[in-house]
Amino acid sequence: MVPCKPIAQQAQASVCRLTASLKLYIPKPCSWRFLRDVRGFSVSLCGSLLNKDVKVLGLEGFVFSDETSDLSDDEYRSACRTLSAIERLVEDRTRETLSNPEEASFFLPDEGWHPESQPSFELDGSTRNAQTSYNLLALKDRDIIKKMRLYCHAFTGYQLATLEFADKRPWVSKKLPDNWDDTLRRLAGPPDQSVFDYVRVSNALPEPLRITPPRRFGEIGWLWDGKIINSDTVSYLERLCLMEENGVLDWLTKRQHDNGNINIVEIGGGYGGLAYFLSLIFGENLQYSVIDIPESLAFSAIYLSILLPQAGHQIYSKDSPLRGYLTPGFTYVSNTLCSSWARKAPSADLVINTLSLSEMSNRQIDGYCKHISSIIGNTGIFFEQNHQSDHQGPGGIPPAHFKNLKKCQSGILGNNYPQRRGQANLWVNPAYQG
Repeated sequence: MVPCKPIAQQAQASVCRLTASLKLYIPKPCSWRFLRDVRGFSVSLCGSLLNKDVKVLGLEGFVFSDETSDLSDDEYRSACRTLSAIERLVEDRTRETLSNPEEASFFLPDEGWHPESQPSFELDGSTRNAQTSYNLLALKDRDIIKKMRLYCHAFTGYQLATLEFADKRPWVSKKLPDNWDDTLRRLAGPPDQSVFDYVRVSNALPEPLRITPPRRFGEIGWLWDGKIINSDTVSYLERLCLMEENGVLDWLTKRQHDNGNINIVEIGGGYGGLAYFLSLIFGENLQYSVIDIPESLAFSAIYLSILLPQAGHQIYSKDSPLRGYLTPGFTYVSNTLCSSWARKAPSADLVINTLSLSEMSNRQIDGYCKHISSIIGNTGIFFEQNHQSDHQGPGGIPPAHFKNLKKCQSGILGNNYPQRRGQANLWVNPAYQG
Protein backbone atom coordinates (compact mmCIF):
# COMPACT_ATOMS: atom_id res chain seq x y z
CA MET A 1 0.00 0.00 0.00
CA VAL A 2 1.33 3.43 -0.97
CA PRO A 3 1.36 5.91 1.94
CA CYS A 4 -1.16 8.78 1.61
CA LYS A 5 1.39 11.56 2.06
CA PRO A 6 3.52 10.70 -1.00
CA ILE A 7 0.34 10.42 -3.10
CA ALA A 8 -0.83 13.85 -2.02
CA GLN A 9 2.60 15.28 -2.68
CA GLN A 10 2.71 13.79 -6.17
CA ALA A 11 -0.81 15.00 -6.89
CA GLN A 12 0.02 18.50 -5.74
CA ALA A 13 3.13 18.66 -7.90
CA SER A 14 1.31 17.30 -10.95
CA VAL A 15 -1.66 19.65 -10.70
CA CYS A 16 0.69 22.59 -10.13
CA ARG A 17 2.27 21.78 -13.45
CA LEU A 18 -1.18 21.41 -15.01
CA THR A 19 -2.48 24.73 -13.74
CA ALA A 20 0.74 26.44 -14.74
CA SER A 21 0.28 25.17 -18.27
CA LEU A 22 -3.27 26.52 -18.25
CA LYS A 23 -1.98 29.89 -17.01
CA LEU A 24 -4.58 29.92 -14.22
CA TYR A 25 -3.88 32.24 -11.36
CA ILE A 26 -3.92 30.62 -7.89
CA PRO A 27 -3.92 33.08 -4.99
CA LYS A 28 -0.76 33.00 -2.89
CA PRO A 29 -0.04 31.31 -0.67
CA CYS A 30 -1.71 28.31 -2.30
CA SER A 31 -3.59 26.39 0.39
CA TRP A 32 -4.34 23.52 -1.94
CA ARG A 33 -7.85 23.83 -0.63
CA PHE A 34 -9.43 22.01 -3.56
CA LEU A 35 -7.67 18.85 -2.42
CA ARG A 36 -8.44 19.48 1.21
CA ASP A 37 -11.99 20.76 1.10
CA VAL A 38 -13.78 18.75 -1.60
CA ARG A 39 -14.70 15.35 -0.24
CA GLY A 40 -13.65 12.54 -2.54
CA PHE A 41 -12.01 14.92 -5.01
CA SER A 42 -8.44 14.18 -3.94
CA VAL A 43 -8.88 10.43 -4.39
CA SER A 44 -10.19 10.64 -7.94
CA LEU A 45 -7.74 13.37 -8.88
CA CYS A 46 -4.75 11.52 -7.45
CA GLY A 47 -5.77 8.38 -9.33
CA SER A 48 -5.85 10.26 -12.62
CA LEU A 49 -2.59 12.04 -11.99
CA LEU A 50 -0.65 8.99 -10.90
CA ASN A 51 -1.95 7.10 -13.90
CA LYS A 52 -0.75 9.96 -16.08
CA ASP A 53 -4.26 10.51 -17.39
CA VAL A 54 -4.27 14.29 -17.07
CA LYS A 55 -4.20 14.65 -20.84
CA VAL A 56 -7.45 12.70 -21.03
CA LEU A 57 -9.17 15.71 -19.47
CA GLY A 58 -8.25 17.78 -22.50
CA LEU A 59 -8.20 20.96 -20.42
CA GLU A 60 -7.56 24.01 -22.55
CA GLY A 61 -7.74 26.90 -20.06
CA PHE A 62 -10.43 29.18 -18.68
CA VAL A 63 -12.91 31.30 -20.66
CA PHE A 64 -13.53 34.78 -19.20
CA SER A 65 -16.55 37.00 -19.62
CA ASP A 66 -14.93 39.55 -21.94
CA GLU A 67 -14.39 36.70 -24.41
CA THR A 68 -18.10 35.85 -24.51
CA SER A 69 -19.97 39.13 -24.25
CA ASP A 70 -20.52 40.43 -27.78
CA LEU A 71 -23.85 42.18 -28.33
CA SER A 72 -24.66 43.83 -31.64
CA ASP A 73 -26.72 47.01 -31.92
CA ASP A 74 -29.65 45.04 -33.33
CA GLU A 75 -29.44 42.49 -30.50
CA TYR A 76 -29.33 45.25 -27.91
CA ARG A 77 -32.40 46.92 -29.39
CA SER A 78 -34.16 43.55 -29.46
CA ALA A 79 -33.36 43.00 -25.77
CA CYS A 80 -34.72 46.44 -24.91
CA ARG A 81 -37.96 45.71 -26.77
CA THR A 82 -38.27 42.47 -24.80
CA LEU A 83 -37.74 44.31 -21.52
CA SER A 84 -40.38 46.87 -22.46
CA ALA A 85 -42.84 44.04 -23.13
CA ILE A 86 -41.99 42.50 -19.76
CA GLU A 87 -42.58 45.83 -18.05
CA ARG A 88 -46.10 45.83 -19.49
CA LEU A 89 -46.68 42.31 -18.16
CA VAL A 90 -45.63 43.43 -14.68
CA GLU A 91 -48.02 46.39 -14.93
CA ASP A 92 -50.80 44.08 -16.10
CA ARG A 93 -50.16 41.82 -13.10
CA THR A 94 -50.64 44.77 -10.75
CA ARG A 95 -53.99 45.57 -12.35
CA GLU A 96 -54.99 41.88 -12.39
CA THR A 97 -54.19 41.59 -8.69
CA LEU A 98 -56.58 44.42 -7.89
CA SER A 99 -59.36 43.14 -10.14
CA ASN A 100 -58.99 39.44 -9.35
CA PRO A 101 -57.72 39.03 -5.76
CA GLU A 102 -58.80 35.37 -5.60
CA GLU A 103 -56.29 34.45 -8.29
CA ALA A 104 -53.52 36.58 -6.83
CA SER A 105 -52.37 33.76 -4.55
CA PHE A 106 -51.59 31.73 -7.67
CA PHE A 107 -49.79 34.19 -9.88
CA LEU A 108 -48.02 36.48 -7.39
CA PRO A 109 -44.48 35.28 -6.58
CA ASP A 110 -44.51 33.31 -3.32
CA GLU A 111 -42.35 31.12 -1.07
CA GLY A 112 -38.82 31.13 -2.52
CA TRP A 113 -39.79 33.74 -5.10
CA HIS A 114 -41.62 36.10 -2.75
CA PRO A 115 -40.32 39.72 -2.99
CA GLU A 116 -39.39 39.51 0.70
CA SER A 117 -37.61 36.13 0.54
CA GLN A 118 -33.99 36.25 1.58
CA PRO A 119 -32.00 33.46 -0.09
CA SER A 120 -28.65 35.16 0.48
CA PHE A 121 -26.66 36.24 3.50
CA GLU A 122 -26.29 40.00 3.51
CA LEU A 123 -24.02 41.73 5.99
CA ASP A 124 -26.37 44.70 6.23
CA GLY A 125 -29.45 42.50 6.71
CA SER A 126 -31.03 43.72 3.47
CA THR A 127 -33.37 41.64 1.33
CA ARG A 128 -31.97 40.70 -2.05
CA ASN A 129 -33.34 38.06 -4.33
CA ALA A 130 -34.56 37.33 -7.87
CA GLN A 131 -36.37 40.66 -7.92
CA THR A 132 -33.00 42.35 -7.37
CA SER A 133 -31.58 40.61 -10.44
CA TYR A 134 -34.56 41.59 -12.58
CA ASN A 135 -34.30 45.23 -11.44
CA LEU A 136 -30.72 45.28 -12.71
CA LEU A 137 -31.71 43.82 -16.08
CA ALA A 138 -34.64 46.25 -16.33
CA LEU A 139 -32.19 49.16 -16.34
CA LYS A 140 -31.54 48.26 -20.01
CA ASP A 141 -27.84 48.77 -19.39
CA ARG A 142 -26.01 47.34 -22.39
CA ASP A 143 -23.13 45.98 -20.32
CA ILE A 144 -25.48 44.16 -17.94
CA ILE A 145 -27.39 42.60 -20.84
CA LYS A 146 -24.30 41.45 -22.68
CA LYS A 147 -23.00 39.76 -19.49
CA MET A 148 -26.43 38.63 -18.34
CA ARG A 149 -25.25 35.16 -17.33
CA LEU A 150 -23.31 36.67 -14.42
CA TYR A 151 -26.65 37.80 -12.94
CA CYS A 152 -28.57 34.51 -13.23
CA HIS A 153 -27.86 32.88 -9.88
CA ALA A 154 -31.53 33.13 -8.83
CA PHE A 155 -32.35 30.39 -11.32
CA THR A 156 -29.57 27.89 -10.77
CA GLY A 157 -28.41 28.43 -7.20
CA TYR A 158 -24.90 28.94 -8.56
CA GLN A 159 -23.31 32.36 -8.68
CA LEU A 160 -21.30 32.27 -11.88
CA ALA A 161 -19.76 35.65 -11.14
CA THR A 162 -17.87 34.23 -8.14
CA LEU A 163 -17.77 30.52 -9.09
CA GLU A 164 -19.51 29.69 -5.82
CA PHE A 165 -22.91 28.40 -4.80
CA ALA A 166 -25.14 31.40 -4.32
CA ASP A 167 -25.93 30.75 -0.65
CA LYS A 168 -22.26 31.24 0.16
CA ARG A 169 -22.04 34.73 -1.33
CA PRO A 170 -23.90 38.04 -1.02
CA TRP A 171 -26.32 38.66 -3.89
CA VAL A 172 -24.97 40.46 -6.93
CA SER A 173 -27.09 43.57 -6.47
CA LYS A 174 -25.08 46.10 -8.47
CA LYS A 175 -23.59 46.24 -11.91
CA LEU A 176 -20.28 44.39 -11.87
CA PRO A 177 -17.17 46.44 -12.66
CA ASP A 178 -15.94 46.43 -16.25
CA ASN A 179 -12.73 44.74 -15.12
CA TRP A 180 -14.49 41.89 -13.28
CA ASP A 181 -12.40 39.39 -15.23
CA ASP A 182 -9.42 40.52 -13.14
CA THR A 183 -11.29 39.29 -10.06
CA LEU A 184 -12.22 36.07 -11.83
CA ARG A 185 -8.55 35.40 -12.55
CA ARG A 186 -8.03 35.34 -8.80
CA LEU A 187 -11.10 33.18 -8.18
CA ALA A 188 -10.79 30.68 -11.01
CA GLY A 189 -7.90 28.60 -9.71
CA PRO A 190 -7.63 24.95 -10.72
CA PRO A 191 -10.63 23.15 -12.22
CA ASP A 192 -13.35 22.48 -9.67
CA GLN A 193 -15.44 19.34 -9.21
CA SER A 194 -17.87 20.31 -11.96
CA VAL A 195 -15.17 19.74 -14.59
CA PHE A 196 -14.54 16.20 -13.45
CA ASP A 197 -18.28 15.49 -13.15
CA TYR A 198 -18.85 16.79 -16.66
CA VAL A 199 -16.03 14.75 -18.20
CA ARG A 200 -17.20 11.56 -16.52
CA VAL A 201 -20.89 11.96 -17.41
CA SER A 202 -20.48 13.35 -20.92
CA ASN A 203 -18.11 10.56 -21.92
CA ALA A 204 -20.91 8.10 -21.13
CA LEU A 205 -23.45 9.93 -23.31
CA PRO A 206 -23.90 10.15 -27.10
CA GLU A 207 -22.03 13.01 -28.74
CA PRO A 208 -25.15 15.19 -29.39
CA LEU A 209 -25.79 15.32 -25.63
CA ARG A 210 -22.30 16.56 -24.72
CA ILE A 211 -23.61 20.07 -24.36
CA THR A 212 -21.75 23.31 -24.07
CA PRO A 213 -23.21 26.76 -23.40
CA PRO A 214 -22.80 29.30 -26.18
CA ARG A 215 -19.99 31.82 -26.00
CA ARG A 216 -22.40 34.64 -25.34
CA PHE A 217 -23.79 36.73 -22.50
CA GLY A 218 -20.56 36.61 -20.49
CA GLU A 219 -20.58 32.84 -20.00
CA ILE A 220 -17.45 31.71 -18.15
CA GLY A 221 -15.90 28.42 -17.15
CA TRP A 222 -13.15 25.93 -17.66
CA LEU A 223 -12.59 24.84 -21.24
CA TRP A 224 -12.49 21.13 -22.03
CA ASP A 225 -12.58 19.73 -25.55
CA GLY A 226 -13.82 23.11 -26.76
CA LYS A 227 -16.70 23.09 -24.25
CA ILE A 228 -17.28 25.63 -21.46
CA ILE A 229 -17.82 23.86 -18.14
CA ASN A 230 -19.20 25.27 -14.92
CA SER A 231 -21.70 24.08 -12.33
CA ASP A 232 -24.65 25.18 -14.48
CA THR A 233 -23.35 23.18 -17.45
CA VAL A 234 -23.30 20.07 -15.26
CA SER A 235 -26.83 20.76 -13.96
CA TYR A 236 -28.27 20.78 -17.47
CA LEU A 237 -26.16 17.80 -18.47
CA GLU A 238 -27.70 15.90 -15.55
CA ARG A 239 -31.23 16.63 -16.77
CA LEU A 240 -30.42 15.52 -20.29
CA CYS A 241 -28.74 12.41 -18.90
CA LEU A 242 -31.87 11.54 -16.90
CA MET A 243 -34.07 12.09 -19.95
CA GLU A 244 -31.77 9.93 -22.06
CA GLU A 245 -31.41 7.07 -19.59
CA ASN A 246 -35.14 6.93 -18.86
CA GLY A 247 -36.31 6.94 -22.47
CA VAL A 248 -37.70 10.47 -22.74
CA LEU A 249 -35.42 11.67 -25.53
CA ASP A 250 -35.95 8.52 -27.61
CA TRP A 251 -39.69 8.87 -27.10
CA LEU A 252 -39.62 12.53 -28.23
CA THR A 253 -37.56 11.58 -31.28
CA LYS A 254 -40.18 9.01 -32.25
CA ARG A 255 -42.99 11.56 -31.70
CA GLN A 256 -41.16 14.04 -33.89
CA HIS A 257 -40.67 11.42 -36.59
CA ASP A 258 -44.33 10.40 -36.51
CA ASN A 259 -45.88 13.87 -36.21
CA GLY A 260 -43.29 16.10 -37.87
CA ASN A 261 -43.12 18.34 -34.81
CA ILE A 262 -43.02 18.13 -31.02
CA ASN A 263 -44.43 20.46 -28.42
CA ILE A 264 -42.56 21.05 -25.14
CA VAL A 265 -43.74 23.26 -22.28
CA GLU A 266 -41.41 24.30 -19.47
CA ILE A 267 -42.73 25.77 -16.24
CA GLY A 268 -40.03 27.87 -14.64
CA GLY A 269 -37.56 28.07 -17.52
CA GLY A 270 -34.90 30.05 -15.64
CA TYR A 271 -32.64 31.94 -18.01
CA GLY A 272 -33.46 29.55 -20.87
CA GLY A 273 -30.57 27.10 -20.62
CA LEU A 274 -32.51 23.84 -20.90
CA ALA A 275 -34.72 25.21 -23.68
CA TYR A 276 -31.60 26.17 -25.61
CA PHE A 277 -30.02 22.73 -25.31
CA LEU A 278 -33.23 20.91 -26.24
CA SER A 279 -33.61 23.16 -29.28
CA LEU A 280 -30.16 22.07 -30.46
CA ILE A 281 -31.10 18.41 -30.02
CA PHE A 282 -34.47 18.55 -31.79
CA GLY A 283 -33.81 21.25 -34.35
CA GLU A 284 -36.30 23.48 -36.08
CA ASN A 285 -39.38 21.23 -35.74
CA LEU A 286 -39.89 22.19 -32.12
CA GLN A 287 -42.56 24.28 -30.48
CA TYR A 288 -41.40 25.42 -27.05
CA SER A 289 -43.38 27.41 -24.48
CA VAL A 290 -41.92 28.87 -21.29
CA ILE A 291 -44.31 29.70 -18.43
CA ASP A 292 -42.85 31.86 -15.68
CA ILE A 293 -43.26 35.00 -13.64
CA PRO A 294 -42.63 38.04 -15.88
CA GLU A 295 -39.39 38.95 -14.12
CA SER A 296 -37.92 35.56 -15.02
CA LEU A 297 -39.30 35.63 -18.56
CA ALA A 298 -37.16 38.72 -19.13
CA PHE A 299 -34.04 36.56 -18.89
CA SER A 300 -35.21 33.56 -20.91
CA ALA A 301 -36.83 35.65 -23.65
CA ILE A 302 -33.68 37.72 -24.17
CA TYR A 303 -31.39 34.70 -24.01
CA LEU A 304 -33.31 32.50 -26.44
CA SER A 305 -34.41 35.18 -28.92
CA ILE A 306 -30.86 36.43 -29.40
CA LEU A 307 -29.24 32.99 -29.54
CA LEU A 308 -31.89 31.53 -31.85
CA PRO A 309 -33.01 34.46 -34.03
CA GLN A 310 -34.11 32.16 -36.86
CA ALA A 311 -36.89 30.75 -34.67
CA GLY A 312 -40.14 32.61 -34.10
CA HIS A 313 -40.44 34.29 -30.68
CA GLN A 314 -43.68 35.50 -29.14
CA ILE A 315 -44.44 37.06 -25.76
CA TYR A 316 -47.99 35.88 -25.20
CA SER A 317 -50.81 38.28 -24.36
CA LYS A 318 -54.57 37.81 -24.14
CA ASP A 319 -54.86 39.30 -27.62
CA SER A 320 -52.04 37.25 -29.14
CA PRO A 321 -52.92 34.63 -31.75
CA LEU A 322 -51.69 31.30 -30.40
CA ARG A 323 -49.22 29.26 -32.40
CA GLY A 324 -50.68 26.20 -34.05
CA TYR A 325 -49.33 22.79 -33.16
CA LEU A 326 -47.26 22.57 -36.31
CA THR A 327 -45.79 26.06 -36.01
CA PRO A 328 -42.27 25.88 -34.56
CA GLY A 329 -40.91 28.60 -32.32
CA PHE A 330 -40.84 29.91 -28.77
CA THR A 331 -43.72 31.35 -26.77
CA TYR A 332 -43.18 33.14 -23.45
CA VAL A 333 -46.21 33.02 -21.16
CA SER A 334 -46.58 35.09 -18.02
CA ASN A 335 -47.96 33.00 -15.17
CA THR A 336 -50.71 35.62 -14.85
CA LEU A 337 -51.96 34.45 -18.26
CA CYS A 338 -51.37 30.75 -17.69
CA SER A 339 -55.06 29.90 -17.35
CA SER A 340 -55.98 31.78 -20.52
CA TRP A 341 -53.11 30.23 -22.44
CA ALA A 342 -53.77 26.67 -21.21
CA ARG A 343 -57.35 26.78 -22.51
CA LYS A 344 -56.06 27.54 -26.01
CA ALA A 345 -52.76 25.68 -26.04
CA PRO A 346 -52.22 22.61 -28.22
CA SER A 347 -51.52 19.37 -26.40
CA ALA A 348 -47.95 18.96 -25.20
CA ASP A 349 -45.73 15.96 -25.72
CA LEU A 350 -43.64 16.91 -22.71
CA VAL A 351 -44.00 19.32 -19.80
CA ILE A 352 -40.89 20.07 -17.75
CA ASN A 353 -40.29 21.51 -14.30
CA THR A 354 -36.95 21.43 -12.54
CA LEU A 355 -36.24 22.74 -9.07
CA SER A 356 -38.99 25.33 -8.93
CA LEU A 357 -42.19 23.51 -7.87
CA SER A 358 -40.44 22.86 -4.57
CA GLU A 359 -39.97 26.63 -4.22
CA MET A 360 -43.69 27.41 -4.63
CA SER A 361 -46.65 27.45 -2.31
CA ASN A 362 -49.00 24.47 -2.25
CA ARG A 363 -51.67 26.63 -3.89
CA GLN A 364 -49.33 27.33 -6.79
CA ILE A 365 -48.19 23.70 -7.13
CA ASP A 366 -51.79 22.55 -7.23
CA GLY A 367 -52.69 25.18 -9.83
CA TYR A 368 -49.79 24.29 -12.10
CA CYS A 369 -50.49 20.56 -11.80
CA LYS A 370 -54.08 21.14 -12.91
CA HIS A 371 -52.83 23.06 -15.96
CA ILE A 372 -50.21 20.40 -16.72
CA SER A 373 -52.82 17.66 -16.54
CA SER A 374 -54.92 19.53 -19.09
CA ILE A 375 -51.98 20.21 -21.39
CA ILE A 376 -50.55 16.67 -21.57
CA GLY A 377 -53.91 14.97 -22.06
CA ASN A 378 -53.72 11.18 -22.40
CA THR A 379 -50.50 10.97 -24.40
CA GLY A 380 -48.08 13.53 -22.93
CA ILE A 381 -45.55 13.16 -20.12
CA PHE A 382 -44.64 15.44 -17.23
CA PHE A 383 -40.92 15.34 -16.32
CA GLU A 384 -40.03 17.01 -13.05
CA GLN A 385 -36.95 17.06 -10.88
CA ASN A 386 -37.38 18.56 -7.44
CA HIS A 387 -36.43 18.00 -3.85
CA GLN A 388 -39.28 15.81 -2.68
CA SER A 389 -40.71 14.06 0.34
CA ASP A 390 -40.81 10.27 -0.08
CA HIS A 391 -40.59 10.84 -3.82
CA GLN A 392 -44.19 11.97 -3.85
CA GLY A 393 -43.53 15.36 -5.29
CA PRO A 394 -43.39 18.84 -3.76
CA GLY A 395 -46.13 19.22 -1.21
CA GLY A 396 -47.28 15.68 -2.00
CA ILE A 397 -49.48 17.22 -4.68
CA PRO A 398 -48.58 15.63 -8.06
CA PRO A 399 -50.05 12.23 -7.05
CA ALA A 400 -53.41 13.96 -6.61
CA HIS A 401 -53.43 14.73 -10.35
CA PHE A 402 -51.22 12.11 -12.00
CA LYS A 403 -49.94 8.60 -11.72
CA ASN A 404 -46.22 7.96 -11.50
CA LEU A 405 -45.07 6.45 -14.76
CA LYS A 406 -41.48 6.11 -13.65
CA LYS A 407 -39.14 7.13 -10.88
CA CYS A 408 -36.07 8.11 -12.89
CA GLN A 409 -32.90 6.13 -12.23
CA SER A 410 -29.36 6.67 -13.46
CA GLY A 411 -26.41 4.36 -13.92
CA ILE A 412 -24.22 7.27 -15.03
CA LEU A 413 -24.64 10.18 -12.62
CA GLY A 414 -23.22 8.51 -9.53
CA ASN A 415 -23.63 9.65 -5.94
CA ASN A 416 -24.62 13.23 -6.82
CA TYR A 417 -28.02 11.96 -7.91
CA PRO A 418 -30.59 12.50 -6.52
CA GLN A 419 -29.15 14.15 -3.41
CA ARG A 420 -27.75 17.25 -5.12
CA ARG A 421 -30.58 18.34 -7.41
CA GLY A 422 -33.50 16.18 -6.36
CA GLN A 423 -35.35 13.09 -7.53
CA ALA A 424 -36.67 13.09 -11.09
CA ASN A 425 -40.01 11.52 -11.97
CA LEU A 426 -42.15 10.92 -15.03
CA TRP A 427 -45.86 11.60 -14.40
CA VAL A 428 -48.83 10.89 -16.69
CA ASN A 429 -52.57 11.15 -16.50
CA PRO A 430 -54.37 8.01 -15.29
CA ALA A 431 -55.73 7.37 -18.79
CA TYR A 432 -52.26 7.58 -20.36
CA GLN A 433 -52.14 5.97 -23.80
CA GLY A 434 -48.65 6.90 -24.97
